[in-house]
Amino acid sequence: MANTCKKCTTEVKSNHNGVGCELCGKWYHAKCVGITNETYKFLKTCCVEASPDSGHASNGGVMWFCQDCMGPVTQMLRNITAIQKRQEDIEEELKQVKRTVNSMNLEIKETRKETDSKIIESQNQIKDLQKEMLDMNAKLQMVQDDVSMSQENVKWSDIVNQAVDSKLETVSVGINMMEKSIEETRIKTQEIRDKEDRRNNIILYGVPESQPGSYEEVMKHDHEYFLQMCEEVFGLDVTREDVKKLYRIGRRGATARPLLIQLTSGMLKNNLLIQLTSGMLKNNIMETTFKLRKTDKYKQVIVAHDMTKMEREQCKRLVEEAKERETEETTGEYIYRVRGPPGGMKIVKLKKRT
Repeated sequence: MANTCKKCTTEVKSNHNGVGCELCGKWYHAKCVGITNETYKFLKTCCVEASPDSGHASNGGVMWFCQDCMGPVTQMLRNITAIQKRQEDIEEELKQVKRTVNSMNLEIKETRKETDSKIIESQNQIKDLQKEMLDMNAKLQMVQDDVSMSQENVKWSDIVNQAVDSKLETVSVGINMMEKSIEETRIKTQEIRDKEDRRNNIILYGVPESQPGSYEEVMKHDHEYFLQMCEEVFGLDVTREDVKKLYRIGRRGATARPLLIQLTSGMLKNNLLIQLTSGMLKNNIMETTFKLRKTDKYKQVIVAHDMTKMEREQCKRLVEEAKERETEETTGEYIYRVRGPPGGMKIVKLKKRT
């Protein structure tokens, strides 16, 4: 089937110098699009059995695009380059999260192994105690025979009760130790799960609340505020699809309530789900929170980790200790602050700004 030049609308015949766009498939006369004879000869040497009658152009590694398609193709190449870069970052993050998961699995296995060992040890102790009680019963029987032969008015039931109470107390101590070990293991496992559930969470303090209204209006206000802050302060292209959950903590009052945001593990861009791992989006936000102080609109906002109960208690203890150290500072040149991620926080000594 013959093709028509999109520029001059006349037929592009097989004996004409014609070029086909690799994107839209439209054909042009070479002269209509400003291609010189030398350039056309070069293009032709790169083509393999290409002709306008075939309806498409084959190439040997060289592509030609018409003016209408040049803009979309350029943008497409930029997007591909950006996606490749993002893919490399994601692969690196994936390696990190795999190492973290493997470490957590190893820790859980070690804890479970230790618990099983303690349970088996306690069971063996109970068996030993049972055996000892059997032996004691035999000895007590011998004592009973001796007592019955004596003139002393000793009650057999008192002797048995005293011996049984002593052994029961020993058994009870062993059981309590086992229960304590199991409870410590349960708390430790729960803490690991709680950390994982909060891994992609952040809490914003100082975010103004909207006027009381419908649920949809309140949620829209908080979503838009967060998305604008990410774009204007952090330079991040975050959308509503990147926010898995968002809600205020506590009841509405005179001051703005903290805003908890749970970020997804993926970002939807141009209908393409890009999987994020190990809280990459959260890390990008936390690493650039210092930029908030440089703005008028967001300088009152504080971004914090969503910590577990144990992490909050650790942070509180460290803050109190930092205050005590600062009180004991005699030179007045230094301050003490708590720094670091949850689970890895420590007190650092900083020189006061002059």
